[in-house]
Amino acid sequence: MTASSGQAAPVPLHPFASIKADPLGAKLQSAMVWADAAQNQKGVAIAFRKTFDLGKVPSAASLNLFADARYVLWVNGSYVQRGPNRFQPNGPEYDSIDISRYLRCGRNAVVVFVFGNLSGGKLMQHVPGLTALFQIDGAEVWRTDGAWKWSSDTRYRTMAASWANLGDTLVDTRVEDGDWTAAEYQDTAWKAATPISSESWGALTARRIPLLRELPVPVTLSGGAVLPVTLQPGEKLAFTTGRIVQAYPVLEFDAEANTELSIEPYGIRYLAKAGPQRHFAIDSRGISQGTIEVKSGKATVTGFKLIERLYPYDRVGSFTCSDPFLNKLWAMCARSGEVLSEDAYVDCADRERVEWMDCDPPGFDITRTEMAGPGKDGKPLYGDARLLGEMVRRTALTLQPEGWVKAHTCSDRYDIHAKMEDRACEWVAGIRRYFDATGDASLVREIWPAVVTQMDYFLERRTPRGLVRARDWVVWGNPLGYMTGETTTLNAFVQRALADAKVLAGIVGDNAAAAKFGQAADDLAKAINTVLWNEADGCYYSGYFTDEDWAANVAAKRTTNLPFVNHLTATTLHADVVALDRGVVPADRQERVRQKMVEQDRKGSARVMLYYYLAKELYRLDRSEHDLRVLTVFREKWAKMVDSKWECSWEEFGGGSHAHIYGMFPGYFLNAYVLGVRRDAPVAERKIRIEPHLGDLTQAEGKVVTEFGLVAATWRTKGPELSFTLTLPEGAAAELALPATENRNQILIDGKTVPGRLVGSRLVVPLSPGHHEGSY
Repeated sequence: MTASSGQAAPVPLHPFASIKADPLGAKLQSAMVWADAAQNQKGVAIAFRKTFDLGKVPSAASLNLFADARYVLWVNGSYVQRGPNRFQPNGPEYDSIDISRYLRCGRNAVVVFVFGNLSGGKLMQHVPGLTALFQIDGAEVWRTDGAWKWSSDTRYRTMAASWANLGDTLVDTRVEDGDWTAAEYQDTAWKAATPISSESWGALTARRIPLLRELPVPVTLSGGAVLPVTLQPGEKLAFTTGRIVQAYPVLEFDAEANTELSIEPYGIRYLAKAGPQRHFAIDSRGISQGTIEVKSGKATVTGFKLIERLYPYDRVGSFTCSDPFLNKLWAMCARSGEVLSEDAYVDCADRERVEWMDCDPPGFDITRTEMAGPGKDGKPLYGDARLLGEMVRRTALTLQPEGWVKAHTCSDRYDIHAKMEDRACEWVAGIRRYFDATGDASLVREIWPAVVTQMDYFLERRTPRGLVRARDWVVWGNPLGYMTGETTTLNAFVQRALADAKVLAGIVGDNAAAAKFGQAADDLAKAINTVLWNEADGCYYSGYFTDEDWAANVAAKRTTNLPFVNHLTATTLHADVVALDRGVVPADRQERVRQKMVEQDRKGSARVMLYYYLAKELYRLDRSEHDLRVLTVFREKWAKMVDSKWECSWEEFGGGSHAHIYGMFPGYFLNAYVLGVRRDAPVAERKIRIEPHLGDLTQAEGKVVTEFGLVAATWRTKGPELSFTLTLPEGAAAELALPATENRNQILIDGKTVPGRLVGSRLVVPLSPGHHEGSY
């Protein structure tokens, strides 16, 4: 941003040439237009029009378009769509929209309102631009050029961006001389668009996720009001939704000239012309209540609705059990997965709406086990991984010259939370999770250069002890959070990232990198188990700090109350849990570390996100008392969330956002561990694991989503007997793993006694697709 011109400078392109424009993207890239050079101010807002004639209404007509930063599309006066998907300027995506039902014989108008040059939590300050290409039956009819017209004389006088939201903060309909979205509007005073260079953007490619779904949500008006309602100065019409929704308002009213209204919490100041009018907010917000107030003049509200705009998931999974609280918990987690899935997994619906790399886990865990997205030919896409794929792709595009990726995407924020080393490790893990869920090697190949650069960044920061020196895990409650040193949690994250990078290298055929990162992973695991292992206590020291690092942390006011002796800080639950979760604990030490973990867990001091990793480790112990411990934690720690009228998970057990992605992971564990249905191997292996952990439940049933289809499971206990029904999809091999008991080596399935094999503490038998009933 230059102080003199107020114009956003081009964002440097991704340093790797691995992203190529597709053929349609290349055409669009050659057809970028904008208004005149003066229309580049912060919050610029321009309407563009294209009129054309049709001899008949086509059966198939699509408009392909991209705008920086956002657009709203009308065809012949009808609202059609808004977009594009959030993007890094070095990796933009165009939308393709079927507009055939809006077209007519004779004169037609395509109108695109574009606003941009703003900075917030989901868009970057950047030069604005528009490109569009219209097709009938797949053949190009026209694209943006100098024949398009533009005007800044629209109702949208002030556009603004906060960290969470975009907003039309000042709307003045008095400046408009008619409905400029209509085909009949006379645009003779509008100016001709100017072709511009596309060099400020990276290669333009097709949108990778479906268009978002817009649905009205129930609204209650204050005092049981029924429209129409007339408001005088100082009078308000309040509305509530009960639970939190991610929605924008659509308001219809009749007003006196110069009436001023306020629409909250959208921050809209509206100056009205005389007569009937209609307005909708330019962006949705996470809300549960709001008001329409007349500041001056008079207005009669004749219509009002809220439109929720979310990723088009369908909730196809289900869960019920003998504990009503857990049923409510599952439903709350499912709703959280819905409201926190927009054009990205977002951290919270109210405060930020930002795509952080630690939105997964738990984002994909919930949606892949409870939801289906729209697939080809209208069929459901189970285990829809497209939001995860977009997250890891956009994160790759944030790669900085120093060699690290940002912790969040699509923003200009470069503070202490821009570079978060643990999130970079979760990014690499997320790439592998995506590949394991889809088998899509093309995405891995596309962003592989960024993975190499990030891994090299870590390797360059190894100390003489063989450990990586960086900031420790930034998570609530970590006694070493934000401190720079050679810490167990951060090194465990890096070690796993190196091991994952080895696998990814094999996928793309980079044998040299596979050998390099594999050896580095082995070396780092050895260093962790040498320098940071506490043999006397059977656990890990939480970190090693040189005198210089310790002094620097103190000077920066990043300190800890942990004992610090001989450069080592005492063990923490975080250190032991992450070492186990990331797989750096040798087999001969695992029992001691897990014992220490259980002892520390009994103190009950863990905070939200640590419980995600802790629950996995407790379930790996595969003992009934630990299964019960997980359910007890959910019942005690999540009680306030379940009772919240917002029907959404929280950032913390008390404070923070009350519509946050961190707290929604219990729904995943109810699916994958209580009902016991999960895919533990890459999707190419087509394997389903069925391993129930009922704890103290006497009954649990539901449907769990897998990439292969729905698995229906019912479990009932009566005394020592466990009975079950299972329905498995075609095309996948399933293993049933029930708790092994003395003198029992067979399971009754479909009226036949089936011998099992003992694997750990489980008796395992294969199951074929279809319906099965049994007991044990």
